[in-house]
Amino acid sequence: MSCRAVILAAALSAIVATQAAAQTAADPAREIAGVPTSITDGDTFRLGAIRVRLWGVDAPELATRFGPAARQRLAELIDGRAVRCGPEVGRSYRRTVRACLNWQGIDLSREMVREGWAVDWPSYSHGAYAAEEARAERARAGVFAYGVQPWR
Repeated sequence: MSCRAVILAAALSAIVATQAAAQTAADPAREIAGVPTSITDGDTFRLGAIRVRLWGVDAPELATRFGPAARQRLAELIDGRAVRCGPEVGRSYRRTVRACLNWQGIDLSREMVREGWAVDWPSYSHGAYAAEEARAERARAGVFAYGVQPWR
């Protein structure tokens, strides 16, 4: 693919994400979809102007010991392709909180917990990912490789 084609594809992705942001900013009940324009950390990304926080989980902040690895894994799961997020279920620090699927239909929250790069947040998820967290901890996956949740 030529450099010009890559630039054009990136510009079109940004336009689509920005249009999705404009359409859903006024209506949080709508689903949103698009190619993320940036990955902030292990549980947050941007779709154009919309900051999306993954529902029901907590991942290490970027500045913590496991933050860069958690961010990298979320970036790999997204793989520069479109994500689809359900209706807004809350707001957190000017971010819309939503359950999101990657281009393969994989629940990003569940997968981050299953691989040990995020933990279930039962105050919000009501334990939706508790079983995956327990398995990740037993397998010493992700942050559990050292037996800790250093950001909590």
